[in-house]
Amino acid sequence: MTISHPAPSSAALSPALSPPARPEPDARAWSTPRRSLRRVTRTLAVGALAATMGMAASPTLAQASPERSPSPVPAVTGDAPVSLRRFVEQRPSWTDCDHKELDEAGARCATIRVPLDYRHPEGRTLTIGFSRIKATDTRNRIGLMMHNSGGPGGITLDMPLLDAPAMGKELAARYDLIGMDPRGVGRSSPLRCGTSGHWLRSAGYDTEGFRAQARYEADLVKSCQRKYGKDLSYLGHFTTRNTARDMDLLRAVLGERKTSYFGISYGTYLGTVYAKMFPSRVDRLLLDSAIDPAQWYVAGFRDATAANEAYLDTWAAWAARRHDTYGLGESAAKVRATVEGIALQAARTPFKVGPYTADGQQVPQALAMTMADDREFARTAETARVLHDAARGRTVEPTETLRAALGPPDDESEVQNSLQMALQCADRAAPRDLPWYRNNVERSRATAPLFGPLFNGVHPCAFWPSEPLEPPVTSGNDVPGLIVQATGDTRTSYANGQGLHQKMPNSRLITLKAQVHGVYALYPNRCVDQQVNDYLRTGELPARDTVCEKDPADAVGR
Repeated sequence: MTISHPAPSSAALSPALSPPARPEPDARAWSTPRRSLRRVTRTLAVGALAATMGMAASPTLAQASPERSPSPVPAVTGDAPVSLRRFVEQRPSWTDCDHKELDEAGARCATIRVPLDYRHPEGRTLTIGFSRIKATDTRNRIGLMMHNSGGPGGITLDMPLLDAPAMGKELAARYDLIGMDPRGVGRSSPLRCGTSGHWLRSAGYDTEGFRAQARYEADLVKSCQRKYGKDLSYLGHFTTRNTARDMDLLRAVLGERKTSYFGISYGTYLGTVYAKMFPSRVDRLLLDSAIDPAQWYVAGFRDATAANEAYLDTWAAWAARRHDTYGLGESAAKVRATVEGIALQAARTPFKVGPYTADGQQVPQALAMTMADDREFARTAETARVLHDAARGRTVEPTETLRAALGPPDDESEVQNSLQMALQCADRAAPRDLPWYRNNVERSRATAPLFGPLFNGVHPCAFWPSEPLEPPVTSGNDVPGLIVQATGDTRTSYANGQGLHQKMPNSRLITLKAQVHGVYALYPNRCVDQQVNDYLRTGELPARDTVCEKDPADAVGR
């Protein structure tokens, strides 16, 4: 990879220049954050699927892209450049959030300006929007807790609403809970490439399917070029490193010397990058459903294929016991054959699903979107049932999942898709050799005909016109942190959690024996919750790594 410019400053920003925060009301009404839960769940189902299933390993690329530590520069102090100090000295203007649940919880929202390019802070700026639910237990206040819901491209503004049900009101009341939309989404200068659909598509069953997928990915990049210019230089600044810099700038603006952090899925990579760049600024670090930084993102997630196959096997056995309800087959083998037959038929002869058309590129994606939580087997079965009926020529009404997979993107999905492409391509260069992708796809079909071509297909970054400005963060750090990982995670595989744990020697790993992506605050488990909450309360990690069983009442496929 060609590095075009020296790395910008990664030094932590001093809070000494920050004015005192304006007083906020203490009243806080906690309610079940259903909309926030749906949004985070959708981000994990779609965003994480796309982020972790793009490509197979590329040893030559990994060797060509060594990691380089950010250049050391002085911290922002009284003699710092005025052009940078002006960002630290911002005073947020707090307002209602114009978000029912956040407003009911007593949150206030604001925006700050950040440099588009931290190498040239005097240049163009971006808006960063964020929410804050202030600590009400001021006597026992711990400090800030920032969040990221994954994706990349997930809206995070309302993610703090998940905290109180998971932590308990007393512990949540000791934190200032911050929901910062990362640059490029939500209230933070959202990107809109005008794409026709999500970039993640299967390469299908034959050469023509591969070619069709490659054309589709190339067209997505052209859509971005029509909006943002041929070289896409503007999008080159929407990176994980710069998002981490935005976080640290916000920390300084809020007058804090440290921040705690809770990230899910891609949010674990962002947290790892932040800890690598600003280790002295990290308090508690909670990384749930983790990404091994060496695997982000081009190095691939071929190990996710095995997790998805295992999930499909477990689900197929569940569905076979309910053949009278779903009609997919009376044995697990017959259910699998039905599902694989649906995808093959869609590849040969696309069929109508309500107002939409399902083809061989979309059906595997639609099924995989449902496969992230072993409590939701019925959702997978209903999606498969509708597709099965449609494939047989019956008139059907698409499920919510099928609308998302087959229909045009809504505004939130369009923004997430645009940011996801831009960030991945700006974070790390991708192989541009199409035969390399084709060979990976063909090899994968032998053992995983349904999902192999989905996980190994062409990525839009193969057609991206520019190289990353900085190297990716591929190693860990010495910051203490708590990693939570499920054994059957179909998005960020268990091996990813183990890999990050090995790269963070001062971390602890909590393993949950379940097939789920996103555990804490999303998949309640007494064993996990107790250890996480003890850590968030005291700052002390568990004495050793722990394995947690599923709660007895948490039946699979309920």
